[in-house]
Amino acid sequence: MTPPPQTLNPIFWEYANRQIPVRILNHYRGMPVINDGWIERVEEQGILVNTHKNQIACLYLSHNTVIELEALPLTVSARVLGIQLASRKVLLGDFQQIPRPFIHRAQIRVEPEVTVQVFLRAKSGYQEVSAAMKDISTQGLGIYLERSLYHPRLYPLGGEIQVRFNLPVQNKPVSPAGPPSGPSLMEDRFSRESIRGLPQSGQPLKMTGPLPPASVSGSLNLRGIIRNIRPELGANRYRLGVLISALDESGRLTLYQYMAQRQAELIRELNTLYEGIARLGS
Repeated sequence: MTPPPQTLNPIFWEYANRQIPVRILNHYRGMPVINDGWIERVEEQGILVNTHKNQIACLYLSHNTVIELEALPLTVSARVLGIQLASRKVLLGDFQQIPRPFIHRAQIRVEPEVTVQVFLRAKSGYQEVSAAMKDISTQGLGIYLERSLYHPRLYPLGGEIQVRFNLPVQNKPVSPAGPPSGPSLMEDRFSRESIRGLPQSGQPLKMTGPLPPASVSGSLNLRGIIRNIRPELGANRYRLGVLISALDESGRLTLYQYMAQRQAELIRELNTLYEGIARLGS
């Protein structure tokens, strides 16, 4: 449903004059990106909004977004009509009202950097089949299954499956005996407290500091329930949405570690993307 301008414009004017923030919602490689935005100007074709640089990067890629006006029971989708990269402003228009309650995937879900092979076996099946991971969260995962391997009797909605796969995770750096002479130039790339980028090329690595993390393969073996099935016939496959129903403590710790690691990577990707497009647009 397209709200008439005479309905939305007074609301937008109110938000602009009182500097009430709106919430802007996008996704980047499965990860929700949600930031506040401030309406700076209401124009005939839309609204000019100032927001966070990561949101600008998402808007540059997707050309659309969802806006929540929390002070009112109103959620609208919008199309990007123009972007001012350096000043982090975006012109949004072509609004479509979204009926409440609007449910978005605020839970962190990430797509793997490289293809993760998944082996699954139906409860009534006798052998594993190979599939690919679409995305993953701490509560579930999306799986791409080739059309030739899908059978509704083996993989019904609500059916239980066994899933195993490996996730690339980082070992924590190991410090040698004795006090280090200073911090390592190679920081833990995925630490939430110390994501400051990689060392400059040509800089020596002090071997008296902590050793850099090494990538290892974390094995997970879990049971899941099929919550949704979506045919993607153009790609000759089915997408299965699987809720994790049983996972041991070791596997859950590996999953949490991978999620934090991948989320940090995606945030850094967004920062790099914004800096790149801002330079191109200047």
